[in-house]
Amino acid sequence: MKDYSLCSDEKLMLLLRGGEASAFDTLYARYSRKLLGYFVRMLNYDREKAQDALQDLFLKIVEHPEAFDSSRNFRPWVYALACNTCKNHYKHITRVKGVHEELRYVANELDERSFLKAAEKIDAIEFRKALDDVLEDLPLEKKTVFVLRFQEDHTLLEIAEITGASEGTVKSRLHYTLKILEERLKRFNPINA
Repeated sequence: MKDYSLCSDEKLMLLLRGGEASAFDTLYARYSRKLLGYFVRMLNYDREKAQDALQDLFLKIVEHPEAFDSSRNFRPWVYALACNTCKNHYKHITRVKGVHEELRYVANELDERSFLKAAEKIDAIEFRKALDDVLEDLPLEKKTVFVLRFQEDHTLLEIAEITGASEGTVKSRLHYTLKILEERLKRFNPINA
């Protein structure tokens, strides 16, 4: 097996497209753990569904490496695939259940820094559980932007590329998501104590 550890992700995809199966192993080693974490968070901590989603994602890559546009960066592209996998999962749930509820938005302004600062001052385990509960209830597009921005450290521009939405739409979704979080998690704000 050849050592491709020094190759860029984009070069690995070109090698994979050319039939070099070992290039896939390197990509898998680089991204499988991080993407599994993304799927776990996006699929409401159902590890089995997350592992299935990860397997489906890498199966698509290995079966259709030509789908990668070599003019793009690999990381946003693979996260766009992951995002679409989650969208398809939730579309399926919606069809099965026949229900999709939208949360009401509150009018309070939220400063992202003060929200994150307050989160650091409280019991991290209790806050994390409460945050996960709120994220589980959010519409998919709002949960997606929050997870990609604050848990996966993507830029707004990368999130726009991953989700196929405009940067303005991403900002708006993030703004309303943070407002929802502020309202639902206000008991963790030291100002409200």
